[in-house]
Amino acid sequence: MARPHPDDWRPSGIANLETNAWCALREANCTCVIAGPGAGKTEFLAQRAVYLLETGTCPLPYRVLAISFKRDAAENLAARVRKRCPPDLSKRFVSLTFDAFTKGLVDRFINAIPAIWRPTRPYNLVFLKSRQVQDFLSGVIYDAPRQWRSDIAALTSNEFEPRYIGSSQLPLILEKPTSGIQLAISRWWAERLPKNAKSSLTFTSINRLAELLLRTNSHIRHALRITYPFVFIDEFQDTTYAQYDFLLSAFANGHAVVTAVGDDKQRIMTWAGARVDAFQRFETNFRATRIPLQFNFRSSPDLIRIQHVVAQALDPGTAPTVAQATRIVDGDVAQVWMSSTKVAEAQYLAAWLSNDMAQRDRSPRDYAILVRQKADNYEAEISDTLVGAGLRLRNESHELGRTSLQDLLADELCRITVAILRLGLKRRSPDAWCIVAAALQDLRCIAPGDDIAVHRVERVLMAFIKELRENMDTLAPSRENAALLADRIFRFLDLGAVRRSYLIYGTGDLLNIMVEAFKLHFASCANNAADWATCLDAFEGVNHIPLMTVHKSKGLEYDTIIFIGLDDNAWWSHTPRNPEGLATFFVALSRAKQRAVFAFCKERGQRRLIADLYDLLTEAGVPEIPL
Repeated sequence: MARPHPDDWRPSGIANLETNAWCALREANCTCVIAGPGAGKTEFLAQRAVYLLETGTCPLPYRVLAISFKRDAAENLAARVRKRCPPDLSKRFVSLTFDAFTKGLVDRFINAIPAIWRPTRPYNLVFLKSRQVQDFLSGVIYDAPRQWRSDIAALTSNEFEPRYIGSSQLPLILEKPTSGIQLAISRWWAERLPKNAKSSLTFTSINRLAELLLRTNSHIRHALRITYPFVFIDEFQDTTYAQYDFLLSAFANGHAVVTAVGDDKQRIMTWAGARVDAFQRFETNFRATRIPLQFNFRSSPDLIRIQHVVAQALDPGTAPTVAQATRIVDGDVAQVWMSSTKVAEAQYLAAWLSNDMAQRDRSPRDYAILVRQKADNYEAEISDTLVGAGLRLRNESHELGRTSLQDLLADELCRITVAILRLGLKRRSPDAWCIVAAALQDLRCIAPGDDIAVHRVERVLMAFIKELRENMDTLAPSRENAALLADRIFRFLDLGAVRRSYLIYGTGDLLNIMVEAFKLHFASCANNAADWATCLDAFEGVNHIPLMTVHKSKGLEYDTIIFIGLDDNAWWSHTPRNPEGLATFFVALSRAKQRAVFAFCKERGQRRLIADLYDLLTEAGVPEIPL
């Protein structure tokens, strides 16, 4: 296929790009692309990847690397590129999460890490709870010299690892601590890398080890830069201290063209170590050009006007975005609901949702209920009332063992297993077949173009699916039978092959965590289900209204969002004009395509601490409706 000249290249799958997007897409140097809510940043990155590959700007054998923060975002971007350019080009587009990329480097080149910092092979991948970190800090205080104890006591369990471990470069020569904070950092690493036991690494520590690996090994660093001359970083405002240092060692002062995409107004991860100056540092360290995208393809013009009021509170210099969507609802596009009791709030919500779905012919997945934190509490308060109205709620933030429901559904093993179960339900499911067949070719190490091996694997798959259908026809849904089906599928896939074939599962406990979570959720959905189709629909949330925290809603969009708990109790740490509080409010508001509702209940708390948020809604002309 002849390569188009860069000037003649045109987007695939969309009509056109806005002027600034064209400028950013063709930029030959590092770029900060400021993409607000609904700007179409994923589509922009997909189009830039296709442009680089199809025009030969990124020629063979070089690759384009895209780094995202969530697995579903990484897969979504990869899927768009696969859809828009031929396989021989799309296979040179590598889309990974930050953690998967750094973990892959550490796992592959573990012997090149300086000996004093080298973890064991294998090592445990651990996810520390706040309580565990607090217990660790308490232990350090107990053993610390008296003059250092107050400094250590000032460290919080939430900020210690992302802020202090994440920002501390690992030295090549160990020195004795000279402060309480240095002592805590030294003790933390001693627990991660014990001398006579298996290492236990968090993703923050893996990011730091990956940075050390590249900083101390010029050959590996050079090979990385040669392989990936073009790099995308999505949601750049969420870049942590450890991740930013890794990027500096990996790609700064080289020839890689790095495109950082994000929006400071959506920076709601500072509690997890996100740098507040990531874009400013990137512009300086990478000599990057800043290009703002101006269009909003998600929200109606009236919602964008309200969003702009909040955006200006975050950044007075924010330019208005240009709406590309149209308004399709009558009446107010935003309201504040005022209720006296939680019961009254839940009853009104259930009736309103039922009525709106019926009048507008909408499905439950067109709506989302957002909360700031503790989604389980809100689920307990409103779920029964919604069920009484014929509606089902799905808590996307619900914990399943050592992960969450939302993270489980974004997991690759879960996606493959659900596709197999769908094939067990019906004979024709081409999407599910493609997912499973492609996965088996990877798991069985089938080389591209080996048609005989591909046909052999497909025959094995067909035989397994035939037996699975017979099992699902004879076994009634129950917790016990769900466990039997899950175990049988995992044996067929071969979890050892899964671990070998997917970098993210290569070491540590992640595969075990996802297997455990899958079994828990599958068993729960099978319990009292009428049939396996109903069970799988419940597993995937078909016809359920999603409930999630604002943090979990990042990157998602819904026709209507209802934000419950806009009160002082839920926002206990908020201070007037607090940037992260305003950003959280902005992110919640900007998930909506047509309407946004904010629910205040006097029984939940007052609204003195968050009066500034209500002032912004008043300024934007949002009415308050007594229930």
